Amino acid sequence: MRKQERHRIITQLLSEYDVKKQEDFVAILAQQGVTVTQATISRDIKEMKLIKVPAQNGGYRYSMPRKEQEDVNEKLADLLKEAVISVDQMEKFVNVKTLPGNASACANLLEKQFTKVLFTTLNDDDGVLMIARTEEDARRIKQDIAEKSQNN
Repeated sequence: MRKQERHRIITQLLSEYDVKKQEDFVAILAQQGVTVTQATISRDIKEMKLIKVPAQNGGYRYSMPRKEQEDVNEKLADLLKEAVISVDQMEKFVNVKTLPGNASACANLLEKQFTKVLFTTLNDDDGVLMIARTEEDARRIKQDIAEKSQNN
């Protein structure tokens, strides 16, 4: 598995689980069919600049750095203005067409921005398919993407 894809999965896991130790990442990833060593997770944590924050049930858990969370909206808006060709919605599906080579970065930022309302995201070189949890969520995602990419 490529590092970028693994980082995307780790980001998603942070919103779904209280990951307290590196070994927790290894175990959760293994449950999802991703084989990775603790040493690799250690490098990923450093590269992603993950931090430890208080967990709801005591102790500490890994989290994305606060500044990066604040920057996601700005980075996403900039990328959408430059890279999006079109955005369309059908029921719970939102399809974003991008210039070639931009879909992976778009998918990563879109997942960070809409993590609570997305079921999953798939991408190739020039397209991102997002599956929202509800049709209303999909409508809001499409509207937000359309507004941010209008200066295209």
